[in-house]
Amino acid sequence: MELPGKKLTLQLARTLWLNMYRGKVTDAAGEYLATIRIIAHIPLDRNDVPTDAPVVKPYLTVLIEDASITPATLVEFESELSELLLAKFCSEQFSPEFCQFFYPSPAEILFASCPA
Repeated sequence: MELPGKKLTLQLARTLWLNMYRGKVTDAAGEYLATIRIIAHIPLDRNDVPTDAPVVKPYLTVLIEDASITPATLVEFESELSELLLAKFCSEQFSPEFCQFFYPSPAEILFASCPA
């Protein structure tokens, strides 16, 4: 999927998990940028929750599993990718309002504080 005037292209695949997808993001030249995992958070129907339950909005969690982006291009990458994902996942039954991005920490950072 490509949005007019945008540089990113997104290829999506379903997984064996409910509401979870994998994606490959490429630039305008077709070069690899990222591998992502998307989780669609779909709120329960209001009839299925107590009347005093808070109202929650549908959204997407996007885990950037691997990427060749830099801190200088991070905001542009997330902005364009959000537009692609929100357009792709929008339907009559589900209309996510935002994307929440997560980046896993490299193993060397996680284990740097552990004593040898």
